[in-house]
Amino acid sequence: MPELKAFGKDNRQRCWQSIPQGESIVLGRAPRNGWSVPWDRLISREHAQLRLEGDRLFVEELKTARNPIFFDGKPSATFEVVAGGEFRIGETTFQFVGASAEAAGSDTIVEHALGTSPLKSGRFENAHECLETLCQLPGLIAESRSDVDFATKLTDMLLASLRGALAAAVIQVDADDDEGLVQSEPTLLRWNTRGESVGRFRPSRRLITQALERRQSVVHLWTDQDGRNSNFTMSCDLDWAFCTPIPTADNERWCLYVSGKRQFAGLQEIQHPDDLMAELRLAELMARFIGAVRQVRSLEQQQVAMRRFFSPAVVETLQGAGAGAALEPRQGPVSVLFCDVRGFSRKVEQWKDDLRPLLTQVSDALGVMTGSIMKYEGVIADFQGDAALAFWGWPSHVEDAAMSACRAALLIERKFREANQDPAHALYGFRVGIGVGFGDAIAGQIGSQEQIKVGVFGPVVNLASRLQNLTKQIGVAILVDGTTAAALAKGLPEGAERCRRIARLRPAGIDTPVDVHALVPKQAGDEGLSAAELRTYDEAVDAVIAGDWPRARDLLKRMPAQDGPSNFLRVEICRHDGAPPADWDGAFSLGR
Repeated sequence: MPELKAFGKDNRQRCWQSIPQGESIVLGRAPRNGWSVPWDRLISREHAQLRLEGDRLFVEELKTARNPIFFDGKPSATFEVVAGGEFRIGETTFQFVGASAEAAGSDTIVEHALGTSPLKSGRFENAHECLETLCQLPGLIAESRSDVDFATKLTDMLLASLRGALAAAVIQVDADDDEGLVQSEPTLLRWNTRGESVGRFRPSRRLITQALERRQSVVHLWTDQDGRNSNFTMSCDLDWAFCTPIPTADNERWCLYVSGKRQFAGLQEIQHPDDLMAELRLAELMARFIGAVRQVRSLEQQQVAMRRFFSPAVVETLQGAGAGAALEPRQGPVSVLFCDVRGFSRKVEQWKDDLRPLLTQVSDALGVMTGSIMKYEGVIADFQGDAALAFWGWPSHVEDAAMSACRAALLIERKFREANQDPAHALYGFRVGIGVGFGDAIAGQIGSQEQIKVGVFGPVVNLASRLQNLTKQIGVAILVDGTTAAALAKGLPEGAERCRRIARLRPAGIDTPVDVHALVPKQAGDEGLSAAELRTYDEAVDAVIAGDWPRARDLLKRMPAQDGPSNFLRVEICRHDGAPPADWDGAFSLGR
């Protein structure tokens, strides 16, 4: 495939990119999508658009370019480059290299694959130098700001450590299938050469592919048909190379590529792959060390990311089962909690000229929600402003999912209630509304090809959201559906928190009637309601469902004026002019 190479003024400022036919590629210092050349500040963030048509590369300067593109020694806004041609932006030269054969037709290749036994057997001739090199790797990895920075530093280390090497590169290729076969072009290449001793450096695709697919080092020696050293190889004057894969756990394939001359002043002539054994051994050790460190760092990053969404117990489950399989979407029963903070919208309007103080309050509020959900082994699915969505019952089935969700809801409510007792608290003046529902849903890795997250999808999510909204109308902090209330009735001890039946409702967007209950915190009680008043309210609910609204109104007259659920029923009865509709099925339809 044709390629475009970039050469900065520094010998280490080099990169290389394959150019696919017919696709537009944005070239710049840091494009949103495209090829990045980060070292040259004279290159704009998005500077030019490239498009390969046949054997010609068409270049067009973008409107965002701050400096001209020089082609044939003069500024040019649009031009076409043939194989071997160059153009320049700032202090960086770009060379277009057309497609060519792997090697000249008259050349043959001596190939040798290095197994694991040569690495384990025998002594290292240069043990001191090997140890010194390996000791430098941890610092190099720790100090690298990015993969590109790491690759650049690693090529320097390879050249400094391998005496016979004249060129070195770090290559990344993405494997496109489950078997790890290399089917795509290299997506990253950083290389360096030893001084001016190398002309055109072009790594062998065949060698890279064989090493990555075999997952072991492969050596190529290029010779002509008469057995003499070839005058034409992948890099004009380089006639041996080896490629060593860096072991990784995912489909990202990295490898070390080293090349040199068979006859090089002051060094033994390379006649057979065995003559490169010392260099190969060191490269193998470096690759294994780098692979191990990268895998550990990848796992650490995964754990940090997962702990932001999952409790320690869930993280342990995901790791034990294998994250790939465990994250797969699965349909089953889950409990969903939706929590929203009351009062933030008003504060945002009041503080619109200086929102920074509110940012701290939002963070504190979300921290209360997150900590409470994590404590009871929940999974954070989403944050929406000052609201949070969480669920229980995934990645494995949880018998007491409803109980855990309600425990988290009660803890969130208690912390906000306690904050309102302290005027100096960051959350003073804010209250919370929480809805908890139980039902069938799909949970796991959900999203598009561009963005994936762990989430939950199904009617129960809508139910929990609607219940949360209803807390404002009914005047309670926590509402749960009938299934959740039934599960709690079996598990709540005497004298602890309990559920109070509110009504049978059909929330907006939900066709099936829902038995709605208020989850009453033990510390909060029922706003001072006596046992007799609670029985009176239950009788009123029964009368409403049965369609005996005159009796329901008489019972509700006995309830305290400040009781939110009683006022809610009074309002709904009045909204229907005191009589149930002809199609009354015991449930008030809301928001219709």
